[in-house]
Amino acid sequence: MELCKRCKVKEMTLVSRKEKFCDDCFVRFVRGKQRKQMQDEKFKVKFKDHLSRTRLLLDFKNNIESYALFDILISMLSEQLTQGPKAVRGFDLVVALIHDGKDGYKVDLNKLMEFYTPKEFQRLGVEFVEVDPNDYVFKSELENLNLDLQNFEAYVNYNIPNKIQTYDELLSQIADKSTKEDISTILHKDMIIATAKKNNCSIIVNPNSMTQMSVEILSDTITGRGAEIPMKLHDAYIENLEVIYPMGDALLSEVKMYANVRRLTGLSKAFEHELSISDVSTKNKTVMDMVAEYFQTLEVEYPEVVSTVVKIGAKLANPSEKSVFFCELCKNPIYHDPKKWLEQITVPDCVPPQNEEEEFNLKRYQDSIYKVKQDFTGEDQNKTKLCYGCMVTLGVSQIKDFQWPQRATREEILQEYILSDEE
Repeated sequence: MELCKRCKVKEMTLVSRKEKFCDDCFVRFVRGKQRKQMQDEKFKVKFKDHLSRTRLLLDFKNNIESYALFDILISMLSEQLTQGPKAVRGFDLVVALIHDGKDGYKVDLNKLMEFYTPKEFQRLGVEFVEVDPNDYVFKSELENLNLDLQNFEAYVNYNIPNKIQTYDELLSQIADKSTKEDISTILHKDMIIATAKKNNCSIIVNPNSMTQMSVEILSDTITGRGAEIPMKLHDAYIENLEVIYPMGDALLSEVKMYANVRRLTGLSKAFEHELSISDVSTKNKTVMDMVAEYFQTLEVEYPEVVSTVVKIGAKLANPSEKSVFFCELCKNPIYHDPKKWLEQITVPDCVPPQNEEEEFNLKRYQDSIYKVKQDFTGEDQNKTKLCYGCMVTLGVSQIKDFQWPQRATREEILQEYILSDEE
C-alpha cells in the first residue's frame, strides 16, 4: 500500500503531475488553486452584514469544468459562514444557465437542486438565471450583412424582414463546423455580458481550466483571432466587466478527477453521451476539437507545455493606441485595417499574363470582381467594419448574405426573456 504524499496517512488513490494523492488531499489541492485565484479582498468573508458584496456571474456551461467550479464555489461560501458567529459570505453568486450547448443538452437545474438542496442554496444566497437563446434571437432586431470577402468589405442593411426566428436557424446559415462554433461563441459571449449587466454583476467567472485556455489560445491563433488573446486571460475586462479564471491553474485531467471524487458526473446527461475526441472522424472535427485532442494527449505526460502556452499568451497585450472601429459581429476593437495589414505581409500582385489565354482569364477575373462590387451597392446599405478573424471565419463558409442580431442596446435585448427563480 502506497501512502498519499501530502498527508502521509491515507492510501494513495490517484496521481497528478507525478504526485500521489488520497481523495481528500486531492480535493484540497484543486480547491487551493481556485482559492489562489480569488485571494482579493472583494472575495473574502465579511463580518458585517451591511457591507456591500461583489456580485459574481458564473458562466455555467454544460461541461465538467463548470460543475467542478460550481462545487468549489459552493464549498468556499459554506466555509466562509463557519468562520465565526458574525461571518457572512464574501460575495453574491449568480449562476447563468444559457441553454445553447452542443447536441441540445441543457443544464438540469433540478438535479443541481437535488444534489445540493434548495435550503443550501438559500443559505448561501445562490441565484439562478436561465437564458433561452431562441428568445434572444427572436426578440432582437436583425441586420443583414452583405459580405465582399474578396475585398474585405462588408455592408449592413437594417431595413429587412426577420427571416430568422430561432437560434438554430441563425446558425443554420453556416455550413462549416468551425465557423459555426466560432459564431456560437460570439453569441454566447454577448448573452453572458448582457446577463451580467442585467443582474448588476461586476465580475464574470469563466470556468475554463488551464488546458481549455491553452486550446482557445492556439485556436484563436489558427483562425486569425490572435488579437483577442489578451482579452481572454488574467485580469481581462470586457465592456467594463472583469473576467476571472479561478480554474486557470488546473489541468483538465485534474478537473475530471476532482469531479469523479466529488461524484459530480451524474449531474448531467451530457457526460453519459460524451464521446472521446479521438473517436470522431477528422473531417467532422472543428479547429478547437483538433487542438483539444492535441492537448488531451499531451497534458498527462507534459503538463508544463500547457502552462507555457498560457504564460506566453498572458504576456501579450493590446496595442497602446486606442481603436476607432469595432467589429460589427464580435464587437472587438479593430486596430488595423485587415486588408491593408494582409497586403503588407503578403505579395498581393500576380505575375503578368504571358499569353492570350492568361490575359482572357485575367479579364474574366476582373469582370467578376466588378460584378461583386456592383452587387454590394445600394441606397439602403452602409459600409461597416469586420475584423480579420470574422472575415476569415465567414470566408471559410463562403457566406455572402448573413442575418445577425443587432446589439446596440444590450441591456434591452434580455429584458423580456430572462427567467427568474419565481418564473
